[in-house]
Amino acid sequence: MLKPTHHIALAGAFSAGRTPAFRFCVLAFVFLWFCLGAVPAFAKLKPLAPSEMKEATAQQGFTQFVMDNNTARMFLDIHIETYTTVNAFSAGYYEKNGTTGWDQQWSQVSIGNSTSDDMDIDGLVFMADFDGTTNDLQRVVIGSNRLQGDLTATFNSYSGTYNNALVGGNWEAVDTSRELVTEPSVPGDPTPSTTFAFNSDGYADKDMGLYFIINMEGPQQGIQVVAGFDEQSLTPGQWWDKP
Repeated sequence: MLKPTHHIALAGAFSAGRTPAFRFCVLAFVFLWFCLGAVPAFAKLKPLAPSEMKEATAQQGFTQFVMDNNTARMFLDIHIETYTTVNAFSAGYYEKNGTTGWDQQWSQVSIGNSTSDDMDIDGLVFMADFDGTTNDLQRVVIGSNRLQGDLTATFNSYSGTYNNALVGGNWEAVDTSRELVTEPSVPGDPTPSTTFAFNSDGYADKDMGLYFIINMEGPQQGIQVVAGFDEQSLTPGQWWDKP
């Protein structure tokens, strides 16, 4: 059983009076907190000795920023190792198709399994799509192209796409919209918890990423999650596409 530690909720993501910049900041904070929340528990700052400082140099390519047409992309070449537990994570509460509810509503979330079996994240990606005429912010994408480790949760409501290989199936995209995510049932296990295994057997050599996407308007409006794919491997025409 996970120890309840934190609750994250992002409601009214598209309510009046909230600017796109505000929504971007909120989502960026949520993702970074989500990934890094447990780091201070077993990490601390350590001053460098003069001899060590002489050897310290800036790493070329640590940060990359590219503006391609109307899309801005920033890549941070950093490595993160984290074990984080979250009691509840909810995002995107608004009316959709006549029903008010959550795009994402997860409970008993564990990123990694323990401090000795954590989640490894290689690189962080931040993207923003703008309207070419009005320069309005249309979409924000925050995540990583490569994760190694387990993400376990009860996905009571999941909107977006996940790779069926994460739950022991074939390499294929599964699209959902505010649906419960399940995996093959285990006899005698009534708990609907699901483990996304980012280093799944048979696919350990493939990049499996995790992305939070916020679309401001259009048919894909809302907060979606893409799990188990990087920027290049998701089939065109699905949730990864630009608005």
